[in-house]
Amino acid sequence: MEKYKIIIEPFSEIEVSILERLKNHLEEVFNLEIEILPVKMNLDFALDKNRNQYLASLILDRLKDFKKNFEEKWLAIVDVDLFAKNLNFVFGEADLNYGVSIISTLRLKQEFYSLPKDENLFLERMKKEATHELGHLFYLGHCKNPKCVMYFSNSLLDTDNKEATFCSECQKNLRFYLEKK
Repeated sequence: MEKYKIIIEPFSEIEVSILERLKNHLEEVFNLEIEILPVKMNLDFALDKNRNQYLASLILDRLKDFKKNFEEKWLAIVDVDLFAKNLNFVFGEADLNYGVSIISTLRLKQEFYSLPKDENLFLERMKKEATHELGHLFYLGHCKNPKCVMYFSNSLLDTDNKEATFCSECQKNLRFYLEKK
């Protein structure tokens, strides 16, 4: 049986060095092959003009139409403001049934809050949100440990306070799932 593979699909312009560092982090955390496949897609279909935000689930629905291999876990990266029903915004979302996930870089940037650019902080936040959403694709739920990457981020402070890796319990659950293959 084929081993899992993670596909990173940047929908927006992200510096190659940032993508490579994200890829290296994800390879280390998941111990899986990672491939970067830049994608061009107009996301206007998901725009809620009243909110000036994009409904994450609509983008995930479109992504799953392109995915052909169940063993691949997809992570789309966008630079638009995402929301989910009943939430003001989300940093990301995952669809476990189809193995697709999405994160937005917009609210991870210091510039969004009218603060000076901080590339290292931006990269750390991206690592955390990418790892979190991909963790969901490997059937990890939200963790009660505020330092675990699977802790639910209700705010950027939550993201900044957690680590970019799994706690020992989530790591154990991830390994159990991956070793079932």
